[in-house]
Amino acid sequence: MIRPSDLAIGAPDPADALRRAERLFEVAGQSSLDLTGLDSLGVQVATLVCQAAPYLATLVTRDPHRLVRVAADPYLQHEKPREVLVAEVAAHVREVTTPDALRRVLRRIRADELVRLGVRELELGLDTEVGRELARLADVCFDAAIAFHDGRLRAQYGPPRYTDDDGAERDARLAVIGMGKLGGEELNFSSDVDVIYVYSSDQGSAGTLTLHEYFAKLCVHVTSAMSEVTEDDVVFRVDLRLRPEGAKGAIASSLDSLERYYETFGRPWERQAWIKARCCAGDVALGAETLAMLRPFVFPRIVSSTVLDEVRDLNRRIKRELVKPRGHGFDLKNGEGGIREIEFFVQALQLIHAGKRPHLRHRGTLAALDSLLFAGLVSEREHFELFRAYRWLRHAEHVLQLEAGLQTQIVPDDDITREILAKRLGYESDVAFALDLSKHTQNVARNFASLGDVEDEHPDADALLSGELDEEQEMTLLARLGFVDVTAAAADLERIRERRARISAALLAEIAASTDPDQALRYFADLISKRGETWSIWRLLDENPALMRLLASLLGASAYLARTLVDTPELIDLLVQLGLTSPIRDVSQVAGDLMNRLATADATDPEALWSAVAEIKNGHVLRVGLADFGGALDPLAVCNELTSIAEACLQQSLEIVERQLTERHGPTPGKLAVLAMGKLGGRELGYAADLDVVFVYTAEDEGAVEHFSRWAQRLLGALRQRTARGRLYEVDTRLRPSGSQGLLVSSLPAWRRYHAESAALWERQALTKLRPVAGDAQLGAEVARL
Repeated sequence: MIRPSDLAIGAPDPADALRRAERLFEVAGQSSLDLTGLDSLGVQVATLVCQAAPYLATLVTRDPHRLVRVAADPYLQHEKPREVLVAEVAAHVREVTTPDALRRVLRRIRADELVRLGVRELELGLDTEVGRELARLADVCFDAAIAFHDGRLRAQYGPPRYTDDDGAERDARLAVIGMGKLGGEELNFSSDVDVIYVYSSDQGSAGTLTLHEYFAKLCVHVTSAMSEVTEDDVVFRVDLRLRPEGAKGAIASSLDSLERYYETFGRPWERQAWIKARCCAGDVALGAETLAMLRPFVFPRIVSSTVLDEVRDLNRRIKRELVKPRGHGFDLKNGEGGIREIEFFVQALQLIHAGKRPHLRHRGTLAALDSLLFAGLVSEREHFELFRAYRWLRHAEHVLQLEAGLQTQIVPDDDITREILAKRLGYESDVAFALDLSKHTQNVARNFASLGDVEDEHPDADALLSGELDEEQEMTLLARLGFVDVTAAAADLERIRERRARISAALLAEIAASTDPDQALRYFADLISKRGETWSIWRLLDENPALMRLLASLLGASAYLARTLVDTPELIDLLVQLGLTSPIRDVSQVAGDLMNRLATADATDPEALWSAVAEIKNGHVLRVGLADFGGALDPLAVCNELTSIAEACLQQSLEIVERQLTERHGPTPGKLAVLAMGKLGGRELGYAADLDVVFVYTAEDEGAVEHFSRWAQRLLGALRQRTARGRLYEVDTRLRPSGSQGLLVSSLPAWRRYHAESAALWERQALTKLRPVAGDAQLGAEVARL
């Protein structure tokens, strides 16, 4: 039986947590809800809100049934898809008939979602997912408010219609352009939502109203539905100050008037603001047209030389206006080294480079930071420091806002309150918290201050490459550049000199700037030992600083990727190209790449075929590694991508073997299915994991076992061999019936009989991850159903 005191055990502020827990149980009892029998998830939710998020405790106390609803939500531990949220909101607003009822419904939906997302932020989810889900909640609520009030206005005044440039009459529509954190899908728990309302045209009417009058009324109603304060709080506060002419401007602009404004009056800070713009609600086609129209304004191909100065000036102006003097606590967002400096660092580089490099036009800060890394515009160390700082500062900001539901970013200055905050963030004391805060903000401030710095000369690197230093001088310079094992680093440098490779001082400086200079230099020396001074890559690196920086960063950050590049140096040519593409591919896309590459290989040359498969496999693993290294994929997504690559390779490899056997031994006497188990079956594959597979066949000929055994053996041999393009996979078949002592392939009846009569408990448990991955799909599905 759960008691209020159980929810306060280990709390950062035990007295406050107990008081909130007792109040929650009291109110729940008044509404005939017994919380003493909460399940484990319910207890976890109740404990988190009482101990770490007083504002959420207030929300569940207002409606104790909210606690039960949230604990039962299937997306408490997973990101809720947009279509699910849309369906939930639609079900709640379906019977709404008045504006007041709409306000109540939207605010109650928002309260449920805040509790769910707050718990996910604190323990059960990822902060990046939470920011995206909060933005999604705002999007869907905007859509619900637009649909409701547009319907009422159409009924009252008639449909808004306009005449397009071709003389055709069309329905006029409204688009909501999300700006700032809403546009970037990085919303906070207490964020305002910055929006700009755009409607189709002024060339028409809605009954007796001009289109401007109609959409002004619609936008006033929508804004009120979202941000009017009621007894149920707000949905989101709507901030319209980024619209043309700011607070003095019209609440909504037609597409033409928006274009005229930015062509005539658009200022640098407005250009910067539109980097994050996204059509978040309303008419999607109109939103896309708006963004396309303003793209030349936001991302001109020729940029002013004053861009960096303008970004710095805006940052200083914001600090003057918003940052309080010392003694009022540190501002996580606007303070020196805070969140805004990370955002401005990223946006400044986007303003400079994204006009000619469309792949840099990401709205989200972390996604944009990843693209800058892949483009070689930031070093791995800069990326690492800013990425870590952004997530740390954002999480601290979220926990601050869950204290009272207020829009605050100020770390409290008094010792007691700061100590509680530190413990809610998982620190033993505020001293450890203060050290991390100082570390992250110093890193951010240093990187922001470095914007525009040009370092054309690398005197220490030049001196090391000259070979003219004595041993003591060389050791001193290596230590100054950040090498830890200077003796080993000196030996690696000597290996490089012996091969007389054209390594530049700039490349050595990039190696020294990587997260592990010793590792980066060691693998680079291995690369040179393998290829030597005549390799064409040296000229490519000299001509492409972005590739140089990316290569050095990879060598220092990932031993696995470094070994891959040393083993197959041809992949270096793919680095920049891979950095420009989406990090996500499904099995069919990887299989398509394999088929296209195999079509160009000599079908009569087995070595050429397997080298082609290895080439595509290693290229895709490198793609995943790049995205993993840059933070574009979380650990689960990495496993899923690596699993997709392995499945595609298995499918194509099995087809190659089947063709080869058919040519030599005639048609296949039945059907074969390859089924995955272990990490492959669970879609949990790592970079160097074995593939756990079993083979099951059906055939009328009792002697078919010999044919299918040969087929399986050929497949295993092909996957395990080392080709000119690297190795494919190590395959483990010991999970088959009777393990290593059993036949390599099992007939379907034998498989059924074994698992019904002879299988051990652990073997039955292993079947929970069984799934078909190659061969006959119908047979594979039948085996998986058993």
